[in-house]
Order: sequence, then C-alpha cells, then structure tokens
Amino acid sequence: MPSSFLGLFLFVVCLVPGFVYAAARDTRLPERTSSAFRETTRVVLASLAFDGLALAVFALVRTAAPASTPDVGRLVRDGWGYVRAEYGSLALWCAALLALAAAAALGAARLLPRGPGPLAVESSWWLLFHSYPRDVGARAVYVSCELEGGSYLGGVLKNFAHQAEETGDRELVLVAPLEYRPGPDASARPLTGHHAVSVSARHIKFLTTTYLDHIPQQGEESP
Repeated sequence: MPSSFLGLFLFVVCLVPGFVYAAARDTRLPERTSSAFRETTRVVLASLAFDGLALAVFALVRTAAPASTPDVGRLVRDGWGYVRAEYGSLALWCAALLALAAAAALGAARLLPRGPGPLAVESSWWLLFHSYPRDVGARAVYVSCELEGGSYLGGVLKNFAHQAEETGDRELVLVAPLEYRPGPDASARPLTGHHAVSVSARHIKFLTTTYLDHIPQQGEESP
C-alpha cells in the first residue's frame, strides 16, 4: 500500500470522532451556515480531543496489563515488520480505540448543554418552535399562520426547517387538526380529509403559537 494513500486513510479515520461530534451537535442546535475553515477546525479539534482521550485510556490499560496490549516500543522500532507480524491484534485494538473515541464524541454531544454558544445564532423559528415549548413543558405547538392575500392556515407543528438564516426558503409542516380560511372575508373552517400540509415562509405574513399540554388528535377542535 503506498505510504501517501495510507497516510490519507489514517488521517480520515482519525477525524471520525470529530465528524460524529459535529453531526450529533447539529441535530440539537439550529442549523447554521459556517465557513469551511470554521467547520474544518471544529471537526479537527474535536477529533484531537477524543482521539487523545482514547489514547489515554489505552495508556492506562497498557500500564495495568502490558502483556494484553500491543508493544508500542516494538512498533516504533520495527515499524512494518511488527505490523505484519501482529496485524490482527493491531487491527482489533485500532478498531476498539476508534469506537471508543466515536462513542465518547457522541456521548459528549448529547450530554453537553444544548445552548447554542457565543458563535451560534438562534432563529425566531427555533425559539418559537423548540426553545420556548421546552421552557414551558409543552407537548405540542399549535401554529396559526396569516398568509399573503389574507388567507389563514393553522395546525399542529410536526416539523420545521432548522437553519439559523431566516429566509423565505424555509418551510414548516403542520398536521391535523388543520384549519383553513381562503380569504380575509371568509370564515375559518376545519380542513378535513388532509393529514398534513407544508407551508413556505415566503407566503407567511406572520404567525402565532399556542403551547399545548397534550397532543391534539384527528377531528379534535382546533385551539
């Protein structure tokens, strides 16, 4: 195997914990557009931290039971000769340490506080649909949307775009019980026969939220 290819392969493998950490954190925070340099730095620093933790655990195990671990000194002295002789044991230990580092990264991403930090931006949608409901212990969010032209649409929030940038390209998904008003002079009526609807932020003039202590069922009267 060419040394350049091997070096690239090992570099990518060592970055796995950083990818795991960044991906897990992004599912818990508003999605935001960052520069390539910032994203790369975040992944590299996280990888160094969790790879270092895994190596520290290996050092403790080797100190306690040196006969059960690869001989690091021989690996440094003999290089590929030792790798060819003990490739099975080395592969298992490398896989175990990588799994440990990735698991630690995933655990840290889930256990660390969910606050966005000084560099993150919380969008109004994230506050209305995620932060505030958690603060009041709501089980569901009923969203009332005043649309262009005076029409109205209301429903229980199912999903929404998480990006921090407040653009017209964002969408939210509402589910039953749905309520619709086709124009400013019409009366709102239940939107029966439909289970879900997608609403583009581009067509929303403003919206309000009602935080519910229960999950409304199909056919239930809208809040």
